[in-house]
Amino acid sequence: MILLRKIVGILVLMCVAERSPAASGEALVVSSPDGKMVVSVGLGGKISYSVSYRGRVLLAASPISIRLYDGRVIGERPALLSKKSDHVENLLQTVYGRNAEIKEDYNELYLRFKDHYSVVFRVYNEGIAYRFVTQFKEPLKIRDEEASFVFPGPCKGYYRKGNKEDYLYEAVYECSDLSKIDSGRVAIMPLLVQIPEGPKVAITESDITDYPGMYLRAEGNVLKGSFRNVPVETNVDSSQWTVSATRTADYIAETAGDRSFPWRILMVADQDKDLLNNEMVYLLARGPGRGLDFSWVRTGLIANDWWNLWWDHSPGATGFQQIILTGVDFKSGANYETYHYIIDYAEKNDIPFVNIDYGWCDPLNFSKIESKLALPRILAYAKERGRGIFLWCIAKTLYRDLEKNMELFSLWGVAGLKVDFFERDDQLGERDYQRLAECAARHHLLLEYHGATNPAGISRAYPNVLTFEAVYGSEQNNVGDQADPDHNVTMPFLRSLAGPFDYAPGSMNNVSRAHFHPFSGFPLTLGTRAHQVAMFVVYYSPLQFMCDVPSNYLREPDCLHFITRIPAAWDLSVPLDGHIGEYIVMARKKGREWFAGAMNNWDARTITLTCDFLEKGNYEVEIFRDGINADLNGNDYKIERRQLRSGEKISVDLAPGGGWVARFTPVDMR
Repeated sequence: MILLRKIVGILVLMCVAERSPAASGEALVVSSPDGKMVVSVGLGGKISYSVSYRGRVLLAASPISIRLYDGRVIGERPALLSKKSDHVENLLQTVYGRNAEIKEDYNELYLRFKDHYSVVFRVYNEGIAYRFVTQFKEPLKIRDEEASFVFPGPCKGYYRKGNKEDYLYEAVYECSDLSKIDSGRVAIMPLLVQIPEGPKVAITESDITDYPGMYLRAEGNVLKGSFRNVPVETNVDSSQWTVSATRTADYIAETAGDRSFPWRILMVADQDKDLLNNEMVYLLARGPGRGLDFSWVRTGLIANDWWNLWWDHSPGATGFQQIILTGVDFKSGANYETYHYIIDYAEKNDIPFVNIDYGWCDPLNFSKIESKLALPRILAYAKERGRGIFLWCIAKTLYRDLEKNMELFSLWGVAGLKVDFFERDDQLGERDYQRLAECAARHHLLLEYHGATNPAGISRAYPNVLTFEAVYGSEQNNVGDQADPDHNVTMPFLRSLAGPFDYAPGSMNNVSRAHFHPFSGFPLTLGTRAHQVAMFVVYYSPLQFMCDVPSNYLREPDCLHFITRIPAAWDLSVPLDGHIGEYIVMARKKGREWFAGAMNNWDARTITLTCDFLEKGNYEVEIFRDGINADLNGNDYKIERRQLRSGEKISVDLAPGGGWVARFTPVDMR
């Protein structure tokens, strides 16, 4: 049946390809390999496209165009010169990822028009994507891009919302009618739309090269792209940490005329869980740059020093963060003894990386190093112990002499940089993400982009960019109560569609809603201990920050031992169950071992887990679950061990805000 369906699909493509160029107003059609998704392209007064799925219209005719500064409109009054259809099916090997191999399977319709431009449509079983391609000899100044998504009726959506002038990526998700995103507001992608009595549709983008990131604004049931203008002047020479525009142009980009534009993506899922392993953003991104070697790139856990701290503002103090350690015989803080201790802790517990956050230098001057830290000694000791050091820095300071700074960090023996305070996604900001990644790759430096926009596939071109923040994560528990279990089981169905994210899981101080209060210096998290541990399996980040300090983990050796055996990158990921805002269940494989994790909102529930994702055989299972009193004290957990055969069922009881995580080891590996 599968073979017959493929043959029929190929015959349809051949028929489309052999027809003469369409006259004005004629529709061109391309379908998904399984035939369930169909894109129809209209060539009336403006290029438009519509999408149907299983015979139902998901998007009505949605116009697309690019308006140039000189008044020309790419996509208006289209004159089709040629069309080409193709079917692509191959297996992509990743450097690392949610999956070691990704199947790429799509039908493509390539439409070439008069006036030096083309539009490409790709239709996967999991969604559709389109992009403009231009072939102009001269550079283009782009006034605006029309990217529209016309839903045929009222729909609810999940999104982060705010003003386009603000930095919005670290926000909680709202759910409302799309029309509630009024003309004065925008939504950050990925945005998820619930079709009434139908599938969910996610909108996002990939391959943002020399172009601004896209937001979405609503006009009734229509979503339209919205972009930041090009900065003309910035505060780059000020003492502020963030580079922001002080004056902008009246256009969104000035770029090469011969280029491909970002992909506009619609992911389609019958079940919420199907979103969790959608790889379209990665597949549509550019591959690794020529001449760059990424064989040195490694992933893993990182010991964090940011979350559990206090600020010393006493007379004569540096004002830097002071890390709070307990059970030690030295004064903890931004000093040599503290990081020597953390490096020893990381080595003993097989944690490959150690983060040194704000406090090692003047953020605006890398040469002004905190003397108590003795950074050269720390770097030498980390190298001796086989640990990689990440240094926090702000993007602005790197920009001032990027090549020299990257060369300096490489010479110091730094493993990577946690680059913070980008807080922009205009065209120049997006250029900065690319040039930092390229320069770091040449100097064999790993990167985490903090205070940043969504990944949008950059880690395929530059695998040294391990992860991004762009998420309302655990650090927010220092100031509020919105990073809670409801948020934690909503966010992965949206944010993970764009790529890996640094939530920073692993809190060892866990409480219910009634007992929570924000407290910097002794931060608490909402939900249970098992909820936090399950994040290491459920949330994908090749650089997985362990949010808490060594002292708190060392007091909980069972938790520490369980967490440090969970990989940060995987060979295979299998979403098992879930519903946005309610619960999520994920299985992942590394080598011959499997891990499964479940997380819950504030409603207690029991889930039946069928272990048919396991290869045939017997397994030793180690389970980390909510304790019987976890609803009263989130720190309550229980570890169990048992044996089972693949295919058996496990009853998973989740407390309010609860979690469950298991490690499956083939019996012959014991």
